[in-house]
Amino acid sequence: MKKIIVLSVIMAVMLLAWGSVPAHAQDSAKDDKPTFYHLLPGTYVNGWPRFTVHYPKDWVERHPMPQETFRISAHGPVPSPAFVYAPGLNTPPLDKFADWIAFLFKNMAKDVTIISDKPSQLRDGTPAREFELRMLVNGAPDNVVGLVAQKGDLTVNMGVESPNGKIEEDLKAILYSIEFQPDKDKPVKVPTDVREFLDKHSSDLVARDVAKVMAHYSDRYLNSGMTKGEVERFWKQFIGSVTSYKIGITEFVAAGDQTYLVGFVTSNLGIGPLRENSIIKEDGEWKWFGNQRNPTP
Repeated sequence: MKKIIVLSVIMAVMLLAWGSVPAHAQDSAKDDKPTFYHLLPGTYVNGWPRFTVHYPKDWVERHPMPQETFRISAHGPVPSPAFVYAPGLNTPPLDKFADWIAFLFKNMAKDVTIISDKPSQLRDGTPAREFELRMLVNGAPDNVVGLVAQKGDLTVNMGVESPNGKIEEDLKAILYSIEFQPDKDKPVKVPTDVREFLDKHSSDLVARDVAKVMAHYSDRYLNSGMTKGEVERFWKQFIGSVTSYKIGITEFVAAGDQTYLVGFVTSNLGIGPLRENSIIKEDGEWKWFGNQRNPTP
C-alpha cells in the first residue's frame, strides 16, 4: 500500500507537469539578468510560480528524481550537500507536512526520524513550515531540512540535504533566499500557431493516443537527461489517467525557430507547473524540444 501511495504522488506531479524543466543553471553567463531559460551561476529561476533561489555558484546541476523539478549540489563524486525543489499537489496542511514527507522517505530510507518541526515564514511574510529529518540512505546518515509554503493550489516544497549531521545556517539560508515574482504568473496570449500546437497536444493526451502525443516531440528532444523514448515509455504507462488537460502560458519569448515559454497545466488532477520551456519548429511544425541538457548523474 505504501508503494502505491508514493507512486500515485509521483504520477500526479508528472502528469500535471510533463514536458521539461522550466529553469536551470549554466556554466557561464551571457548577461547579468537571470530569466526562466537563461540563468547566472548560483541562481535558480522557477518558471511557474515565478521565484528565484540562490545557492553557491560552483554547485552543479544533477539529474532530478521523478517527483523533483530541480536538483543541484556541490561538485564531486558525492552529490551533497544539495538543494532540491519539488512542487506538491494535493498535499496535507503545512502542520502535517513533515509527517507526510517522513512517511514517503520511509519507502526509500531507514530510521527516518523527525528531529524538528516548527512554523516559519518566508522573507515576504508568507506563512511556511520548517522541518528537519534524519535517516539512513543506503546505510549512510543523511539529514534533510525542508521549507514548505502554500501558493494557491500549489505547495512550494524545497529542501537542502547533507550527510554531515545537523544542517547549518548557511544551507538553510538557501531555502530562505526564495523571492516570488507574482507579476510573472499571469497568463499571456501566444501566436495562433503556437496555441494550436498546445491545444492539439492537450486533445491528443485526453484522447489517450500515445502515437499522436509523441508526434509533438522532436526526435532531438532532450530534457535533463531524458530522451523522447523515455517520455514515450512514461505516457504508455500513465496516459490512461488523463481525462482533461489545458495549458496556460505565462511568459513567451520568441527566438527564431526555437521559442521559450513557461506556464501551467490544468487537468483532472488539479493545477500544476508546465515543465516544458522550449519548442522548436521542424518542417513547419512546432515540437517540444526540452532544455537540451544532460546534467551530472
